[in-house]
Amino acid sequence: MRIRALLPVVLAVAASGQERPQKPCGFEGFSAEGKLAEVIRPTTGYWGCESPKSCMPTKLAAGDVVMPYHTDGDWTCSYIQQRSGAGPGWVKAVDLREVHADLAPPLVSWFGTWTNGLGRIRIAPSEAAGRLHLTAENEWHGVGDVVHTGDFEGDASPSGNRLHFVESGPDSCTVDFTLIGRYLVVSDNQLCGGMNVRFWGVWRRGEK
Repeated sequence: MRIRALLPVVLAVAASGQERPQKPCGFEGFSAEGKLAEVIRPTTGYWGCESPKSCMPTKLAAGDVVMPYHTDGDWTCSYIQQRSGAGPGWVKAVDLREVHADLAPPLVSWFGTWTNGLGRIRIAPSEAAGRLHLTAENEWHGVGDVVHTGDFEGDASPSGNRLHFVESGPDSCTVDFTLIGRYLVVSDNQLCGGMNVRFWGVWRRGEK
């Protein structure tokens, strides 16, 4: 999945008169230790913010998911993921609700098809008891007809709400998963496909 700037939407500053964020919000990565939150009401977030004048507003909808990094005053610097794009930006702390994780989920909680953009990760029971079977594919589209692809397949055993997968073979693709509610936070070692193909970000479950 490519990180790209959130599409700017021309919006007025909220009627509350609350000032825009005053500091940059940069990408701080995807961590198994991280938390997730959902936007609880339609609101305005901001990306950019190298200076107060450079802050670009973006409309956030209830249910948009973010990974909070840190809070500064009324604002939380987060990785924001929407249909229109994804990237680091500021969201009002009062407009966020933490997504709580089950630290000891049943095996069935992992099952299903998880999606992020063009990527798909399918998790099903393995033939071995207590293990999961993973199959995944993703692609990156460049200029013109340039397309790079990536995939992995194999078994892994979860530990609590985390899963560490290593594909067999040289230069092994390694992927880490954290199950948080109805989301998977995923990161990889950049060895799971062609150039710019990454299995990272916040993934949502589709059908089982």
